[in-house]
Amino acid sequence: MKLAIYDFDGTYVGVQTLPLLFRLWKEQRINNKAYRKYWRKIMLRYLFHKWNFSGWDKQSFRANAMEHTADLFRSVEIETLFQFLDRFYEMIQIHISPSMKAQLQKDKEEGYHTVLLSGNYDIILNPFLQEGFDQVIGTKIQGDQGLLSSKEVEIIIHERKSDAIKNHFPQADFLASKAYADSDYDLPILELVGNPVAVNPDDVLFRIAKERNFIIYQTNKNGDN
Repeated sequence: MKLAIYDFDGTYVGVQTLPLLFRLWKEQRINNKAYRKYWRKIMLRYLFHKWNFSGWDKQSFRANAMEHTADLFRSVEIETLFQFLDRFYEMIQIHISPSMKAQLQKDKEEGYHTVLLSGNYDIILNPFLQEGFDQVIGTKIQGDQGLLSSKEVEIIIHERKSDAIKNHFPQADFLASKAYADSDYDLPILELVGNPVAVNPDDVLFRIAKERNFIIYQTNKNGDN
């Protein structure tokens, strides 16, 4: 089996999705008290990250933000949450990269098993199976007793992403596989495959991609390469 692995935030979807999710939560007036509580916590950690205070790097900030999102989700009934996530999927459509959407179909036609991979929760990713992905892999948030709390979730970050892929596909031909990502944050996935593709890479990934001869995709506002 050869895989085509797509990063979610900044790659298949051309923006960071968590701020959009919180914005929609606020607009929909879904438990405003919980929204204010957890958004303030995320913003405080964001400042720590920007000031590089006490070890709050990009990786630790993103993981912490997702943990607070777990508690936000637990603040409402499960039916309300899934209705919200359906609306979020509809909202995010305008941010899906047309180039990546076309590439997904091309990879499927060429026999790749297509995977959407993210540290985001799997219940956020599941609607994207409608895009044509064969599988989505994200952080698990549902346990035997309901949704997990911030203290219980294990966010898929950095090396955990490559570990998740290897655990799901132990027989995959990684040399023949490809991966798409926009940040050095996803370097473990790009290094796992024989055909790494840097999509609108950040400065660090752009430098690494040039040094290692990764394919580089630059897309404009219309998603054309």
